[in-house]
Amino acid sequence: MFFIISKILAFLIKPTFWILGLLIFSIFKKNKRKYYIIITTLLYIFFTNEFIYNEAARCWEEPSKDIKILDEKYDIGIVLGGFSDFDSITQKHNFKKEADRFIYTFQLYNRGIIKKILISGGNGRLSKSNFKEAETIQKFLINNSVNKKDIIIESESRNTKENAFYSAQIIKEDSKVILITSATHMKRALLCFKRAGVQVTAFPVDNMLSYRSIDPSHILLPKARVLEYWEELIHEIIGYLVYYIYL
Repeated sequence: MFFIISKILAFLIKPTFWILGLLIFSIFKKNKRKYYIIITTLLYIFFTNEFIYNEAARCWEEPSKDIKILDEKYDIGIVLGGFSDFDSITQKHNFKKEADRFIYTFQLYNRGIIKKILISGGNGRLSKSNFKEAETIQKFLINNSVNKKDIIIESESRNTKENAFYSAQIIKEDSKVILITSATHMKRALLCFKRAGVQVTAFPVDNMLSYRSIDPSHILLPKARVLEYWEELIHEIIGYLVYYIYL
């Protein structure tokens, strides 16, 4: 039930839902149509402004870490799913913008910083599917020269809470663990792993750029893709609050 409710909530908190809702509402409120259209326009300008989003994301993200400064070795590197899909017809992986999770995990392994890779991710869709992200990524790693003995998979989780609690059942208590996930997702992930009783070192990836662009097009022009970024950031903030209260 919690999983289904979380999916419904994820839809309701989307800025695109708010904007569309206000537009539809304005159709039925003829006497206040101008008022609702102004609000809708302001919301659109705000949520499509990349500069505003970047500043908000910087406040929420966990700070970036350079692989070069990691002087410790870890027994396990946990990489959280949600960074790929698999096309069963073409037999190819489609990596998403969160692919930094996978890329840096691969680097940490190749540099000998982590001994084993734990891929945590099943299928987060509401509809039934045989797709298990951890299983497909395991095959990808093996095909790219990673020793099968160094890969652990957790393929039952559907969300961050389950990532943590199912991984906790696999990890030995004395293991040194590093957690690899997107910087905007790290706060929620750390909370879940703490509540699951797993002590981890955070290795956030996919951070905002360290510099601020002053290009006029970046500051002034609306960009549709920023709506999607906001949806993810709001999802993380709300998700963190919900998990903090109920976990």
